[in-house]
Amino acid sequence: MTNPVIWLGLSILLLALGLALLVCVSIPALLGLARAARSAEKLFDTLDRELPHTLQAMRNTGQDLSGLADDMTDSVNSARNIVKQVDHSLSDVRQQAHQLSRTTHSVVVGFRAAWRVLTKPTPTRAKRPRKPPVKPTAKPSSKPPASKNPVPKSPPGSKDRTSDRSSDASMTIDD
Repeated sequence: MTNPVIWLGLSILLLALGLALLVCVSIPALLGLARAARSAEKLFDTLDRELPHTLQAMRNTGQDLSGLADDMTDSVNSARNIVKQVDHSLSDVRQQAHQLSRTTHSVVVGFRAAWRVLTKPTPTRAKRPRKPPVKPTAKPSSKPPASKNPVPKSPPGSKDRTSDRSSDASMTIDD
């Protein structure tokens, strides 16, 4: 076995057997790969036919959504304006109601005052005879006449009681 030709022949035989075995194993894999390629080709054909329509439908849907969003924005702005107008109207109504309340209250107070004046009995004043003015008959003297009840002088800063009595008297006469 030292002959190199035998070893060469044996190695070529083993190499041929390995290649045959490799071809036998790779044939089913290549057949599966061919089926997958046909399936992918059918898928690509279908996508080529259907995808443009789907993409166009998606574009149309996007445009419709954009239009709806714009309409929604306009509607929200319109609703906001309406709410502002209603709020302004309500504040005007509140002011008018407050003014009406004040006016009504004033009219009611005026009618009450008029009713009290109209239904109040008129006081009858007792007419007192007037005293004729007193004329001085005596000669004027250098001394002031002494009064019967001399009023003591009050200290400075205190209230004069005679003026209070005279104002009380004048109030009872008028009433």
